[in-house]
Amino acid sequence: MKNYLSILFGFIIINVQSQMSGNQVYGKNDYDTNRTKNSTITINDNHLTLNVKVLLNKKADSFSIVLGTNEEAETVAVCNTQINQRINGFIKELLKNNIKKEAIYVDFISQTKVYDYNVENNTAEQFQKGFEIKKNIIISSKNVYEIENIITLASKYEIYDVIKVDYSNNDVLSIHGELFEEAFKIAEQKKETYVKAFKKRIIGTPNATEDFSVIFPNTQYKKYEAFENSEIETYTRNRNQNFIKKLARKNTTYYYDSPSTSDFDKVINNAQSEVGIQYVLNISITYKIDTSL
Repeated sequence: MKNYLSILFGFIIINVQSQMSGNQVYGKNDYDTNRTKNSTITINDNHLTLNVKVLLNKKADSFSIVLGTNEEAETVAVCNTQINQRINGFIKELLKNNIKKEAIYVDFISQTKVYDYNVENNTAEQFQKGFEIKKNIIISSKNVYEIENIITLASKYEIYDVIKVDYSNNDVLSIHGELFEEAFKIAEQKKETYVKAFKKRIIGTPNATEDFSVIFPNTQYKKYEAFENSEIETYTRNRNQNFIKKLARKNTTYYYDSPSTSDFDKVINNAQSEVGIQYVLNISITYKIDTSL
Protein backbone atom coordinates (compact mmCIF):
# COMPACT_ATOMS: atom_id res chain seq x y z
CA MET A 1 0.00 0.00 0.00
CA LYS A 2 2.91 2.32 0.73
CA ASN A 3 4.19 1.94 -2.83
CA TYR A 4 0.75 2.65 -4.28
CA LEU A 5 0.45 5.84 -2.25
CA SER A 6 3.89 6.92 -3.49
CA ILE A 7 2.65 6.55 -7.06
CA LEU A 8 -0.61 8.25 -6.18
CA PHE A 9 0.98 11.32 -4.66
CA GLY A 10 3.39 11.49 -7.58
CA PHE A 11 0.61 13.19 -9.53
CA ILE A 12 0.55 16.07 -7.08
CA ILE A 13 3.29 18.27 -8.51
CA ILE A 14 4.79 21.01 -6.38
CA ASN A 15 6.71 23.47 -8.52
CA VAL A 16 9.23 25.44 -6.45
CA GLN A 17 11.16 28.13 -8.30
CA SER A 18 13.49 30.95 -7.38
CA GLN A 19 12.38 34.09 -9.17
CA MET A 20 13.37 37.74 -9.30
CA SER A 21 10.16 39.74 -9.24
CA GLY A 22 11.35 42.80 -11.19
CA ASN A 23 9.42 46.06 -11.35
CA GLN A 24 6.15 44.26 -12.09
CA VAL A 25 5.56 44.17 -8.31
CA TYR A 26 4.35 47.78 -8.68
CA GLY A 27 1.38 46.50 -10.66
CA LYS A 28 -1.83 45.06 -9.29
CA ASN A 29 -1.38 41.51 -8.06
CA ASP A 30 -4.41 39.38 -8.85
CA TYR A 31 -4.12 36.47 -6.43
CA ASP A 32 -7.11 34.59 -7.83
CA THR A 33 -5.58 34.24 -11.32
CA ASN A 34 -2.06 33.32 -10.17
CA ARG A 35 -2.62 30.89 -7.32
CA THR A 36 -1.77 27.20 -7.71
CA LYS A 37 -4.64 24.82 -8.46
CA ASN A 38 -4.26 21.05 -8.22
CA SER A 39 -5.86 18.55 -10.58
CA THR A 40 -9.24 17.28 -9.40
CA ILE A 41 -9.72 13.52 -9.03
CA THR A 42 -12.52 11.74 -7.18
CA ILE A 43 -13.06 8.02 -6.67
CA ASN A 44 -15.80 6.07 -4.89
CA ASP A 45 -17.45 2.66 -5.11
CA ASN A 46 -19.25 3.50 -8.36
CA HIS A 47 -17.18 5.98 -10.36
CA LEU A 48 -13.73 7.39 -10.98
CA THR A 49 -13.76 10.97 -12.22
CA LEU A 50 -10.62 12.83 -13.26
CA ASN A 51 -9.76 16.12 -14.96
CA VAL A 52 -6.89 16.76 -17.36
CA LYS A 53 -5.81 20.24 -18.40
CA VAL A 54 -3.33 20.85 -21.24
CA LEU A 55 -1.91 24.14 -22.59
CA LEU A 56 -0.30 24.73 -25.99
CA ASN A 57 1.76 27.85 -26.80
CA LYS A 58 1.56 28.38 -30.55
CA LYS A 59 3.23 30.94 -32.77
CA ALA A 60 0.81 32.79 -35.03
CA ASP A 61 0.72 31.86 -38.73
CA SER A 62 -0.53 35.29 -39.77
CA PHE A 63 -1.17 38.78 -38.43
CA SER A 64 -3.65 41.53 -39.21
CA ILE A 65 -2.82 45.12 -38.30
CA VAL A 66 -5.47 47.86 -38.28
CA LEU A 67 -4.30 51.45 -38.73
CA GLY A 68 -6.64 54.40 -38.28
CA THR A 69 -6.50 57.77 -40.02
CA ASN A 70 -8.70 60.86 -40.30
CA GLU A 71 -8.88 64.11 -42.22
CA GLU A 72 -10.70 67.41 -41.62
CA ALA A 73 -11.64 70.00 -44.29
CA GLU A 74 -14.30 72.58 -45.06
CA THR A 75 -16.06 70.36 -47.64
CA VAL A 76 -16.60 66.61 -48.02
CA ALA A 77 -14.93 66.62 -51.45
CA VAL A 78 -11.71 68.22 -50.19
CA CYS A 79 -11.72 66.05 -47.09
CA ASN A 80 -12.10 62.84 -49.10
CA THR A 81 -9.45 63.88 -51.65
CA GLN A 82 -6.86 64.65 -48.97
CA ILE A 83 -7.37 61.46 -46.98
CA ASN A 84 -7.27 59.35 -50.15
CA GLN A 85 -4.00 60.97 -51.22
CA ARG A 86 -2.38 59.94 -47.95
CA ILE A 87 -3.82 56.41 -48.03
CA ASN A 88 -2.90 55.85 -51.70
CA GLY A 89 0.65 57.04 -51.07
CA PHE A 90 0.91 54.65 -48.14
CA ILE A 91 -0.41 51.75 -50.22
CA LYS A 92 2.17 52.43 -52.95
CA GLU A 93 4.90 52.21 -50.29
CA LEU A 94 3.48 48.89 -49.09
CA LEU A 95 3.48 47.46 -52.61
CA LYS A 96 7.12 48.49 -53.03
CA ASN A 97 7.89 46.53 -49.87
CA ASN A 98 6.48 43.27 -51.29
CA ILE A 99 3.11 43.44 -49.54
CA LYS A 100 0.49 42.16 -51.95
CA LYS A 101 -2.46 44.29 -52.98
CA GLU A 102 -4.97 41.62 -51.88
CA ALA A 103 -3.51 41.82 -48.35
CA ILE A 104 -4.60 45.48 -48.05
CA TYR A 105 -8.14 46.70 -47.41
CA VAL A 106 -9.41 50.24 -46.77
CA ASP A 107 -12.46 50.38 -44.51
CA PHE A 108 -14.61 53.54 -44.57
CA ILE A 109 -15.53 54.30 -40.95
CA SER A 110 -17.43 57.59 -40.72
CA GLN A 111 -18.18 61.01 -42.16
CA THR A 112 -19.25 63.61 -39.60
CA LYS A 113 -19.77 67.34 -39.32
CA VAL A 114 -17.27 69.33 -37.26
CA TYR A 115 -18.46 72.25 -35.11
CA ASP A 116 -16.67 75.11 -33.38
CA TYR A 117 -17.58 78.31 -31.50
CA ASN A 118 -17.39 82.01 -32.27
CA VAL A 119 -16.87 83.86 -28.99
CA GLU A 120 -17.82 87.54 -28.89
CA ASN A 121 -18.23 89.47 -25.66
CA ASN A 122 -20.04 87.05 -23.35
CA THR A 123 -21.66 85.02 -26.12
CA ALA A 124 -20.41 81.75 -27.64
CA GLU A 125 -22.19 80.89 -30.88
CA GLN A 126 -21.72 77.44 -32.41
CA PHE A 127 -21.16 77.06 -36.13
CA GLN A 128 -20.33 74.28 -38.57
CA LYS A 129 -16.62 74.38 -39.28
CA GLY A 130 -16.38 71.56 -41.80
CA PHE A 131 -16.30 67.78 -42.06
CA GLU A 132 -14.20 64.89 -40.79
CA ILE A 133 -13.72 61.55 -42.53
CA LYS A 134 -12.25 58.51 -40.82
CA LYS A 135 -10.89 55.43 -42.58
CA ASN A 136 -9.03 52.33 -41.40
CA ILE A 137 -6.36 50.46 -43.34
CA ILE A 138 -6.30 46.71 -42.62
CA ILE A 139 -3.13 44.86 -43.65
CA SER A 140 -2.48 41.13 -43.43
CA SER A 141 1.00 39.68 -43.05
CA LYS A 142 2.63 36.33 -42.31
CA ASN A 143 5.77 37.89 -40.88
CA VAL A 144 5.66 39.45 -37.41
CA TYR A 145 8.81 41.48 -38.15
CA GLU A 146 7.01 43.10 -41.10
CA ILE A 147 4.56 44.80 -38.72
CA GLU A 148 7.16 47.26 -37.44
CA ASN A 149 8.12 48.27 -40.97
CA ILE A 150 4.44 48.82 -41.85
CA ILE A 151 4.04 51.17 -38.88
CA THR A 152 7.14 53.13 -39.92
CA LEU A 153 5.88 53.49 -43.51
CA ALA A 154 2.48 54.64 -42.24
CA SER A 155 4.04 57.47 -40.22
CA LYS A 156 5.41 58.99 -43.44
CA TYR A 157 1.79 59.71 -44.41
CA GLU A 158 0.70 60.96 -40.97
CA ILE A 159 -0.99 57.67 -40.14
CA TYR A 160 -0.12 57.12 -36.49
CA ASP A 161 -3.06 55.34 -34.91
CA VAL A 162 -2.25 51.63 -34.47
CA ILE A 163 -5.71 50.39 -33.48
CA LYS A 164 -4.90 46.71 -32.98
CA VAL A 165 -2.91 43.69 -34.17
CA ASP A 166 -4.77 40.38 -34.47
CA TYR A 167 -3.06 36.97 -34.33
CA SER A 168 -4.39 33.86 -36.05
CA ASN A 169 -3.53 30.23 -36.83
CA ASN A 170 -4.54 28.40 -39.99
CA ASP A 171 -5.69 25.01 -38.70
CA VAL A 172 -7.32 25.22 -35.27
CA LEU A 173 -8.93 21.80 -35.76
CA SER A 174 -5.54 20.06 -35.92
CA ILE A 175 -4.40 22.02 -32.86
CA HIS A 176 -7.44 20.72 -30.99
CA GLY A 177 -6.58 17.19 -32.12
CA GLU A 178 -3.01 17.51 -30.83
CA LEU A 179 -4.22 18.72 -27.45
CA PHE A 180 -6.83 15.97 -27.23
CA GLU A 181 -4.25 13.23 -27.88
CA GLU A 182 -1.97 14.60 -25.15
CA ALA A 183 -4.85 14.97 -22.69
CA PHE A 184 -6.10 11.43 -23.35
CA LYS A 185 -2.62 9.96 -22.75
CA ILE A 186 -2.44 11.70 -19.38
CA ALA A 187 -5.97 10.57 -18.52
CA GLU A 188 -5.03 6.94 -19.25
CA GLN A 189 -1.97 7.22 -17.01
CA LYS A 190 -4.00 8.67 -14.15
CA LYS A 191 -6.73 6.09 -14.56
CA GLU A 192 -4.31 3.15 -14.46
CA THR A 193 -2.56 4.53 -11.39
CA TYR A 194 -5.76 5.05 -9.40
CA VAL A 195 -7.33 1.74 -10.45
CA LYS A 196 -4.18 -0.11 -9.38
CA ALA A 197 -3.81 1.81 -6.13
CA PHE A 198 -7.40 1.22 -4.99
CA LYS A 199 -7.76 -2.26 -6.54
CA LYS A 200 -10.69 -1.34 -8.77
CA ARG A 201 -11.77 -2.48 -12.24
CA ILE A 202 -13.22 -0.27 -14.95
CA ILE A 203 -16.26 -1.46 -16.89
CA GLY A 204 -18.37 -0.05 -19.69
CA THR A 205 -17.74 3.09 -21.73
CA PRO A 206 -16.57 6.27 -19.97
CA ASN A 207 -18.41 9.59 -20.16
CA ALA A 208 -16.42 12.71 -21.03
CA THR A 209 -16.87 16.47 -21.35
CA GLU A 210 -14.38 18.98 -22.67
CA ASP A 211 -13.77 22.72 -22.68
CA PHE A 212 -11.60 24.10 -25.49
CA SER A 213 -10.61 27.75 -25.28
CA VAL A 214 -8.24 30.19 -26.97
CA ILE A 215 -6.27 33.00 -25.28
CA PHE A 216 -5.17 35.82 -27.60
CA PRO A 217 -2.20 38.06 -26.73
CA ASN A 218 -4.17 41.33 -26.64
CA THR A 219 -6.01 40.16 -23.50
CA GLN A 220 -2.80 39.39 -21.57
CA TYR A 221 -1.02 42.74 -21.36
CA LYS A 222 -0.68 44.53 -18.02
CA LYS A 223 0.83 47.83 -16.95
CA TYR A 224 2.62 49.34 -13.98
CA GLU A 225 4.31 52.56 -12.92
CA ALA A 226 7.57 52.07 -11.02
CA PHE A 227 8.55 55.09 -8.92
CA GLU A 228 8.81 56.28 -5.33
CA ASN A 229 7.38 59.64 -4.24
CA SER A 230 9.16 62.09 -1.93
CA GLU A 231 7.41 63.35 1.16
CA ILE A 232 6.54 67.07 0.87
CA GLU A 233 5.04 69.41 3.48
CA THR A 234 3.64 72.74 2.30
CA TYR A 235 3.28 75.78 4.53
CA THR A 236 1.08 78.66 3.37
CA ARG A 237 1.66 82.04 4.99
CA ASN A 238 -0.89 83.95 2.94
CA ARG A 239 -4.31 82.39 2.47
CA ASN A 240 -4.90 84.44 -0.68
CA GLN A 241 -1.80 83.07 -2.37
CA ASN A 242 -2.52 80.30 -4.91
CA PHE A 243 -0.17 77.44 -5.67
CA ILE A 244 -0.05 75.20 -8.74
CA LYS A 245 1.44 71.76 -8.16
CA LYS A 246 3.09 70.31 -11.27
CA LEU A 247 3.73 66.58 -11.08
CA ALA A 248 6.69 64.97 -12.82
CA ARG A 249 5.87 62.60 -15.63
CA LYS A 250 6.07 58.94 -14.61
CA ASN A 251 6.76 56.28 -17.17
CA THR A 252 4.07 53.61 -17.60
CA THR A 253 5.36 50.17 -18.61
CA TYR A 254 3.26 47.56 -20.41
CA TYR A 255 4.27 43.91 -20.53
CA TYR A 256 2.92 40.58 -21.69
CA ASP A 257 1.83 38.47 -18.73
CA SER A 258 1.22 34.87 -19.72
CA PRO A 259 -1.41 32.96 -17.71
CA SER A 260 -0.06 30.89 -14.84
CA THR A 261 0.79 27.32 -15.85
CA SER A 262 0.70 25.91 -12.32
CA ASP A 263 -2.66 24.18 -12.75
CA PHE A 264 -1.88 22.39 -16.03
CA ASP A 265 -0.96 18.73 -16.32
CA LYS A 266 1.17 19.49 -19.37
CA VAL A 267 2.39 22.63 -21.13
CA ILE A 268 3.53 22.27 -24.76
CA ASN A 269 6.16 24.75 -26.02
CA ASN A 270 6.57 26.24 -22.56
CA ALA A 271 9.96 27.82 -23.38
CA GLN A 272 8.63 29.76 -26.38
CA SER A 273 9.82 33.37 -26.14
CA GLU A 274 7.79 34.85 -28.99
CA VAL A 275 4.34 36.07 -27.99
CA GLY A 276 1.71 33.89 -29.64
CA ILE A 277 -1.68 32.27 -29.16
CA GLN A 278 -2.46 29.91 -26.28
CA TYR A 279 -4.86 26.98 -26.59
CA VAL A 280 -6.34 25.31 -23.53
CA LEU A 281 -8.11 21.94 -23.42
CA ASN A 282 -9.77 20.78 -20.21
CA ILE A 283 -11.22 17.23 -20.24
CA SER A 284 -13.29 15.63 -17.52
CA ILE A 285 -13.70 11.83 -17.79
CA THR A 286 -15.90 9.61 -15.62
CA TYR A 287 -15.30 5.84 -15.55
CA LYS A 288 -17.75 3.29 -14.15
CA ILE A 289 -16.28 0.95 -11.53
CA ASP A 290 -17.16 -2.73 -11.21
CA THR A 291 -18.88 -3.02 -7.82
CA SER A 292 -19.06 -6.84 -7.88
CA LEU A 293 -15.47 -7.16 -6.64
